[in-house]
Amino acid sequence: MAGQVGGQAEVLDIDFHSAHISNVMLKKFIIKLFLNFLLYFLVFQTSVFSQSRPNLEVFYSLTDSISNQIIEEIPEHEKIILLTLNLGESYSLFSNNIRSSFLKAGKEILNTPIGELNYPHVSIVIEGAGIEYGEMFRDGWFGDHYIPRYTAIYGNYLQTFSSEGKRNFMFEVIDTIKVEDIKDLENDFFPFTKGNVPPEPFLSGLAEPIIAIGTAAVLIALFFSIRSK
Repeated sequence: MAGQVGGQAEVLDIDFHSAHISNVMLKKFIIKLFLNFLLYFLVFQTSVFSQSRPNLEVFYSLTDSISNQIIEEIPEHEKIILLTLNLGESYSLFSNNIRSSFLKAGKEILNTPIGELNYPHVSIVIEGAGIEYGEMFRDGWFGDHYIPRYTAIYGNYLQTFSSEGKRNFMFEVIDTIKVEDIKDLENDFFPFTKGNVPPEPFLSGLAEPIIAIGTAAVLIALFFSIRSK
């Protein structure tokens, strides 16, 4: 009987130590999980988006795309062109940028015909340009608000060195910017650099904090529940 009692005591002792070890390991796991949870929000919630370019600068890059497309179509041996720009009052600021692109490509620009010389003629018309913003979102649960930015410019051009006649163009770019930077990225002097900003979706602003608080509460409850055993 004494041997049986001693054996039972040893088994109980082993079970007790096993349960104790399991609780210790579980505590460590919960602590590690809780610390990782805090680390995620305190450290890794920083933005991964690059610094945004002003809206006007984006438009300049799009006019570069217009010029580059036309330049690629000009025969290599044609070094002198007659360039006509019909940009209207709203987009006249792009004139120098377009001319600069042709000059960088090694093309000499004429503003008016010279005698009866038959130089290639390029006529560019910008019909419209504008900014639109998409649906606002957060960069993580407690991150900054961001919004998609859609920038577009469109029009047509005519070149005498091609038989295709008038060709329409539309160049666009979509990127993501920080909502709080919009006022600095827009330009009050040029209305086409401004757009309407949609409001933040209601559930986006409400659900994320609730989820975060609920997750933290569960982790804390588990931690103290195991600690009390």
